[in-house]
Amino acid sequence: MRKIDKSTILSKAYKTWEEALENNHQKHPKYNSSAFEFYKDIVMNLYHCQNGLCAYTEKAILLNGFEQDKWSEDGRYVNSIPFHFGELEHFDESLKDNKAWLWDNLLMVESKINRKKSTKASDNILKPDSSNYNPFELLAYNHEEHIFYPNPILDENLIKRIEEMIDILGLNYVKDWRKKYISERIKAIEFGLEPEPAKEYVTAYEMTLRNLNLQ
Repeated sequence: MRKIDKSTILSKAYKTWEEALENNHQKHPKYNSSAFEFYKDIVMNLYHCQNGLCAYTEKAILLNGFEQDKWSEDGRYVNSIPFHFGELEHFDESLKDNKAWLWDNLLMVESKINRKKSTKASDNILKPDSSNYNPFELLAYNHEEHIFYPNPILDENLIKRIEEMIDILGLNYVKDWRKKYISERIKAIEFGLEPEPAKEYVTAYEMTLRNLNLQ
């Protein structure tokens, strides 16, 4: 699960509105999904920041339509949302009632992963857009079984917290798809070929290259 940089704000109209609510300590409007005025602006800006990947599994859930030129000068997404496999996710479900549209708490996540997580409590230790999140310090990757696990050099308490969040966020839910994707690229390298850069599962791929000394 890679680190996500959400500092690029293309949906400026939404962000101006959200910051005004926060600065004035106002309650957010009730969450009403796609009926909300800025819904598509939020969704597509998140996809832009996430490069079309699920925030947790890094599976591709939108292939295009999140390019910067899709926004108007006044900061609105100009088209309809393209076909995609994601859902708007509140990382901390406890904020959904009063801060439903808080940028810092929103991510795009593959639909089944989002439903798997549901309302389970979340520990910020694996919040992918947090400033101190570093997957290469917190996680390790078994390139034979194609699963993430806590970095074994961490203390026992951190390992338990990370293990729980790996399960809650469904990081290994896509292991069969991830295995096929990464294995094909590793075979190409072993045959002396240079595969195109990974477009999915980029953290697992990078960790596999490091494990096999193929960088």
